[in-house]
Amino acid sequence: MSLFNSLKPKFWDYRDVAAGPHASFFSFRRMWKRAAFLTAGVAIVPLILLTAIDYHVTQKSIESENLLRTSRLVSNTRRSIFYFFEERKGALKFIAEENSFGSLCNPANLEEILKNLKNSFGGFTDLGIIDPLGIQRCYVGPYELTGKDYSHQEWYREVLARGTYISDAFYGFRNEPHLVIALKRVLPNGIFFVLRATLDTKKFNDLLSGIEMEGQADAFIVNREGILQTPSLYHGKLLRKMAMAVPQYAPRTRVFETENPKEGRFVIGYKYITETPFILMVV
Repeated sequence: MSLFNSLKPKFWDYRDVAAGPHASFFSFRRMWKRAAFLTAGVAIVPLILLTAIDYHVTQKSIESENLLRTSRLVSNTRRSIFYFFEERKGALKFIAEENSFGSLCNPANLEEILKNLKNSFGGFTDLGIIDPLGIQRCYVGPYELTGKDYSHQEWYREVLARGTYISDAFYGFRNEPHLVIALKRVLPNGIFFVLRATLDTKKFNDLLSGIEMEGQADAFIVNREGILQTPSLYHGKLLRKMAMAVPQYAPRTRVFETENPKEGRFVIGYKYITETPFILMVV
């Protein structure tokens, strides 16, 4: 005996021969099927609707949580990067304010200042004092740069106009990634000089390397042209242009979703870092 035969009701094969042309109204099999379908529909359709609604609500909740978590990560990391530069600019400003041009142009004094900066902050590789004509009058570091003329360089004109300058990361003749912080000190007699410091990018990179992220998440910094200033796991090599477009300027942290035909959907969070040429991105 088959399983179906053992389970089917006794009336399954019943036929009322006296029913005549209205036999369909006395078909117990048909009535049983209708009752079973109606009962199943009343039970299952609400369950399907509730499941679909719950799935949609859960999906939206997870997406909102991803956006919120990305926004928090961008904001917290942006503060770390901003204070990284503020600390170093503050230290250089203190040095420029507390020392005369003659004192800073004393190689022994400038060497001692560089040593203290290395011990206190790390990452400083050289210091230079540049006069109003753009000539580097005093320099301490691993290269022979005393007497170098910076008067025609864009960064020098910018520091004269704005008072401070932070460069992109670049190789230069050192053939090592580094960046420059420079500031102008105006003396009481109206004459000025520029204090210029070079930093390697290791400390800069360390700000992002310690971020804990799951899956294929990636955090990196680009400049306004989309050139990677720090290493990226998935979006390009250091000092190369990233594959995705540079996000448009926004005064606050911004997070959005986008889709790449080759790689699927992304959540992108970014923030333009004030008083620097950098954009922090979390993808």
